[in-house]
Amino acid sequence: MTKKLRIATLGIHHETNTFASNKTTMAEFRHSGLQTYAVQRGQQYYDMHEKSQTSMSGFIQAAKKHSFELVPLIFAATDPAGTISAEVFNTLGGEALDMLRDQGPFDGVLLNQMGAAVSEEYPDMDGELARWVREIVGPDVPVAMTLDLHANISQQMANETDALVIYKTNPHTDAVPRALDACDLIVRMAQENWRPAKWLEQPPMVIGIFQHDTRDMPMRAVMDDLETVLAQSGIVGASIGEGYPWSDVHENGLACYVLHEDSLEEAKRAARWIADRAWANREVLYEPVGPSPSEAVENALKSAATKPDGSGPIVLLDVGDNIGAGSSGDSTFLLAEAVKQGSKSWLQTIRDPQAIAVCLEAGIGETVTVEIGGKTDSLHGRPVQLTGHITRMSDGRFEDTGTVHAGWRYFDGGTTIVLETEEGPTVALVTTRVGNMSREQFYSLGYRPDDFDIVVAKGVVSPRPAYQPIAYEMITVNTPGATSADMSTFDYKHVRKSLYPLDPNARYVHD
Repeated sequence: MTKKLRIATLGIHHETNTFASNKTTMAEFRHSGLQTYAVQRGQQYYDMHEKSQTSMSGFIQAAKKHSFELVPLIFAATDPAGTISAEVFNTLGGEALDMLRDQGPFDGVLLNQMGAAVSEEYPDMDGELARWVREIVGPDVPVAMTLDLHANISQQMANETDALVIYKTNPHTDAVPRALDACDLIVRMAQENWRPAKWLEQPPMVIGIFQHDTRDMPMRAVMDDLETVLAQSGIVGASIGEGYPWSDVHENGLACYVLHEDSLEEAKRAARWIADRAWANREVLYEPVGPSPSEAVENALKSAATKPDGSGPIVLLDVGDNIGAGSSGDSTFLLAEAVKQGSKSWLQTIRDPQAIAVCLEAGIGETVTVEIGGKTDSLHGRPVQLTGHITRMSDGRFEDTGTVHAGWRYFDGGTTIVLETEEGPTVALVTTRVGNMSREQFYSLGYRPDDFDIVVAKGVVSPRPAYQPIAYEMITVNTPGATSADMSTFDYKHVRKSLYPLDPNARYVHD
């Protein structure tokens, strides 16, 4: 009788913006806008994801498909933000490794990572966690790591694991199938004592955030090349890492990763084929295009004045305050333009605990004058003074069972206040930096974004699954901020010496 496999899963899931001023400490891991519990242990880790569409949900489905015992250890995830404190990694990483050591032995390990985590001690925190795991389980136990498409893939991550499996879609709607792929591989490795040949290729180039949507050209062409490789004989896995531009780390940039049945040379050939073709298109894969805040609001108001009745809102995507990439959530560039240009049907969120405190003291139904937003740092505009009627107070929790970026289901914006302002905009003041990935954020407050002329979503691609179905038009706005699309606005110190577009004369030469 075949022995039932025991496979552990653990993860510290974070997208770290090293240019953001809001550092990631243990306090951030006590509360998350993405989950009911920022840190989940044991059965709680299982229960929180069973009915979601996350990687862990895929692991659960695979355990039933392959009849292996899935042992959930710990999963920690919080909102993207600045550099992770040493205390976080030592505390949560230490607990994860103690669990792995104490509850073993295991026949395999599934690492549930984001892939762009940076701590004070380890610029490649994901690779370091994989190294620690490998030290505990030894060289003979297969380890697979699932990753977000925005991961900055390191050679250490590839070396310390037997398989990397990355989302193929942005917006991220395929976490479950990619998790199933990872489990297919790890089960085969455990049962057959087999390991695929693997190769990681990293051309010195960055893909611009305006080009990250995998449904559109030019990124779609790169993903088509990936599918061409996956269809080749002997290829048992392949992934693209788009990279995460706002991490000042050596691995920043595109990564091409291929698994072959048994040939290192074939894995290398296929990875380099994808990389060569992407490199040839490097200029169109990085273009910080898009209107300025004033232009975007002007264009949106013109469209709103002429669009057919009932045709949905114009959605402005606030690139520089992309909450899903670690920004502050309190940028005011677009809000200031809305007031200046006289927009009267406008809906958006702003993170502002100080303004919330003023509203809580006043009480629901009252009218207050408050300074809103622009309080985290100097990157995201100045506070905007608004006078508004307090119409809603909420604990900020909402749930979305539909198609959500990365498969998240349970959200928590913290204490939330809605102001209908005399100046025109309707603003939901939130406590946490919860991303605008779900219309339920507004529906739960009694507001329908469908009914407004203009809606602001602080993100680039992650809000699209929520807002494209109702939008009359979507405008990606080239706003300043901690997630600006223009890499020249940041002072990179640790990326590769010659990296396109920071170095327009960068060369890609195979060793």
